[in-house]
Amino acid sequence: MSRGDSPSADGRWALRLATVRGIPIRLHASFGLIMLALLLRTGSTAGFRVAAFEQVFVVMVFVCVAVHELAHASVALRRGVPISGITLYPFGGVARMAVRPPSGIAEVAIAAAGPLANLVIAAGLLAASAGSVLTPGDSLSLRMLGMLFWANIILAGFNLLPGFPLDGGRVFRGLLTMRIGWARATVWAASVGQVLGGLLIVVGLVHDLWLTFGGLLILPAANAELRYALAIKHFADRSVGDIARTDLIPLGPQTTVSEAAERSLAKPLADFLVVIGGRPSAYLSAARLWTRVRSDERGDETVEGLAEPLGPPVPAAMAVEEAAARVDPDGARVVPVLDDRGGVVGVVAVGDLHRAAQLARRAVAR
Repeated sequence: MSRGDSPSADGRWALRLATVRGIPIRLHASFGLIMLALLLRTGSTAGFRVAAFEQVFVVMVFVCVAVHELAHASVALRRGVPISGITLYPFGGVARMAVRPPSGIAEVAIAAAGPLANLVIAAGLLAASAGSVLTPGDSLSLRMLGMLFWANIILAGFNLLPGFPLDGGRVFRGLLTMRIGWARATVWAASVGQVLGGLLIVVGLVHDLWLTFGGLLILPAANAELRYALAIKHFADRSVGDIARTDLIPLGPQTTVSEAAERSLAKPLADFLVVIGGRPSAYLSAARLWTRVRSDERGDETVEGLAEPLGPPVPAAMAVEEAAARVDPDGARVVPVLDDRGGVVGVVAVGDLHRAAQLARRAVAR
């Protein structure tokens, strides 16, 4: 399964097959290309009958893959996680969760449902054939069912490998989330996924190219999830001072635009703080100043009329979540940041504060 991916990207290259419980199921165009390539290859080397047998088998396997993904989706819906769609690819399927599972145990249940569905299918085939799928003999139908039995065993076993984005990696992350939080758990699961993907690529080049294809699918997904988790983890336990803009040039209210520009030549990217009576009163970004420098030929406009007023200050030591709840989202766009002695150490944009708070909440979500 994947988190929060947009189905629209697949919509251009996928055929909608059905809708189950409001979830669209799509078949990616690459599946048709693979089927055609297999038909031409096998038909030219082994004949039409074997090629037809292979085609039917592949279709049956992908029915099992669809059941695997529907099992994920069914448990996700029961856990309150909406599913935006299911797409079937030549090497598996993806059920896209619109949001992250609300807890580690929820992710374990959702991730484990897919491999469990394959094991149930395998057990059903074994029971229905009274064990004959293990020794099919010359019977064509039993041989088909025997291959399907082992395909489900392999699907379950491969998906239970403990590296993200495989189901086993998600189970691993869910279990770790209950102990160390989602962000750190994702770093571990994605790191294992990187190692697993790399090993599959190397081993596949020596023994079986299908393993290489699997590794090439796992490695990029693990890399992307690791980058995402590290970005979120960076905001765990962050204070306002950690995200404040501290490289500021103080200006008097009657300082002209041209004078401010001259003072900033050594640091042209630094922002400005307008100070009146020793206290900060307004904020002026470097981008806004330099835009005005180009349009004001004389440069005699004062920064007081160009700067934007500051909101109520927030302590540098305050957690970003608490500060975001304190500031008025409809008020000033920038607020000063104070140290424990009341001195100004910088400013923080209200928008940045709310984004940091959102990431901080994600970092500790369980």
